[in-house]
Amino acid sequence: MPRRRPILIWRKAATARWLAKNEAHLHKCTDGTYAVIERPGRQRLIIEAVCHTAHAARELREMFGGAIIELPSDWEARALASTKTKPLRIGRRLIVASDENDVTSDRATAVLIVPAGAAFGTGEHATTAMSLRMLERITRSLEPGWRMLDAGTGSGILALAGRRFGSGKVVAIDNDPLAVSTAKENGRRNNVRGIQFHVGDATTKQRGTFDIITANLYSELLVAALPVWRANLGRGARLVISGVMRAQEGDLLRALRKNGYSTDETRRRGKWIALVCSQKRG
Repeated sequence: MPRRRPILIWRKAATARWLAKNEAHLHKCTDGTYAVIERPGRQRLIIEAVCHTAHAARELREMFGGAIIELPSDWEARALASTKTKPLRIGRRLIVASDENDVTSDRATAVLIVPAGAAFGTGEHATTAMSLRMLERITRSLEPGWRMLDAGTGSGILALAGRRFGSGKVVAIDNDPLAVSTAKENGRRNNVRGIQFHVGDATTKQRGTFDIITANLYSELLVAALPVWRANLGRGARLVISGVMRAQEGDLLRALRKNGYSTDETRRRGKWIALVCSQKRG
């Protein structure tokens, strides 16, 4: 069996100022395939690029400094093992896990299995976890059968959780066909029916009204969708939004006020925030 070609990573720790000064040249040298990793509580960034030849790796090191790292031959197996996380408990009503063998639950607690390799949101990211917990809390007092719109559904995790929490109608949209396909597969995996998954734009008005709208999206997209969602929120409805960085909080709050929303709850975790909002009446 021929020996597999090693995977080489060029890696450099740098300041944001260094990146701003060198990013255009770095983008050109790597065809834009580099990654910038921010670490909570640390000022220096980690910049990485995959190099398909030793020559390419050496060129990056000569131009920008840094180091060359050779990944072990079993890096894929190690990476898969590292994605395995502990089950996430959401209140007393739901457990989210990547593997059903990791779950020990009584019958009173519902379970969702969302494989870590599925991407598009598996529950461990701060924005998804905060959204799930907010959704669980605000639906405790709702009578079964409430209606939900999940804008930017990704893996479908929030839509699936909505059904577990008693929603009778769920519309889940995403502009990425692959995400919609993944969400549908997760629905089948968990034997969850009653969700209308389809490709769609979060900034386009949907038919009907909803008791809850969830949206884990980029801040700019959230702001653009706020006027549209006013027409989709029923009386007393709630909007659960996340995907917003703390640095963007002020802009988002101004957009919410401008569009007639009040903020009922704000949660912060690391550099991320999530909010529960409702429409101002009168």
